[in-house]
Amino acid sequence: MVFGARASVADEARRREVRGLSDCEPWVLELRPVDSWGLAASLPEEMTGDSSPAPRGDSAEAGGESEPDESGGDGVTRRAFVRTSGAAAGMGASALLADDAAAQTQTYRFGGEVAAWQGRAPAAIEGQSNPTVELEAGREYEFWFENLDGQPHNIVIQDADGNAIVESELVSEEGATASVTFTATPAMTTYICTVHPTTMVGDLTVTGQAEGGGESGGLFGTLPFGALVVLGVIALALVSPVLFALFLFSRGGSGGDETTTRT
Repeated sequence: MVFGARASVADEARRREVRGLSDCEPWVLELRPVDSWGLAASLPEEMTGDSSPAPRGDSAEAGGESEPDESGGDGVTRRAFVRTSGAAAGMGASALLADDAAAQTQTYRFGGEVAAWQGRAPAAIEGQSNPTVELEAGREYEFWFENLDGQPHNIVIQDADGNAIVESELVSEEGATASVTFTATPAMTTYICTVHPTTMVGDLTVTGQAEGGGESGGLFGTLPFGALVVLGVIALALVSPVLFALFLFSRGGSGGDETTTRT
């Protein structure tokens, strides 16, 4: 009986201890994730109860300052300047190529026989005997001929006094060719075969002024249009960085008096 009473007392004590623990407020264990640096990471709003996001890095609006804009605040960038200069350079190159194409040597082709010079090309002289050839002063030309009859022939460019300005070699075989290349001047009046001067002779008409002749327009007056365009493009390429810097400086000066405060 004594043993049973002691057991009942011990059981009652344990029951009371359990009831006492059940009446206590439960403990709450808060777990925070830790990043690789050992610092507590931000928890979601529903876990922390804090609706303000954790700051990460410097805000672009901190202190009311923003990253400087290379455009000068007006949408104009250095890239736009470079693109414009490139377009101008392309136009200049196109103009130069066109000018060079126009300045290429023009060739006149003849058939040489004792009876006369027979025009072959271009179309303006084709099929004509001893055609009159119109030239432009300062431009380069080639007079080419083929021996048609096996007699000796040459082609000579003469002035009004009969002086040879330029002349080709003498060819005597049928099918042989010869030519002269020259820059036209107003002094040139005749193309002729000096072996048969009475039959193989034609007139030259030279229009315009050769370089250095007539009234001079100075250095730029003697340059072709293509060269002037290229010079302009080069000048633009040299001064465009300075112009862009002045533009940015002027934009910065006008905007420097204005202060923006953000709260």
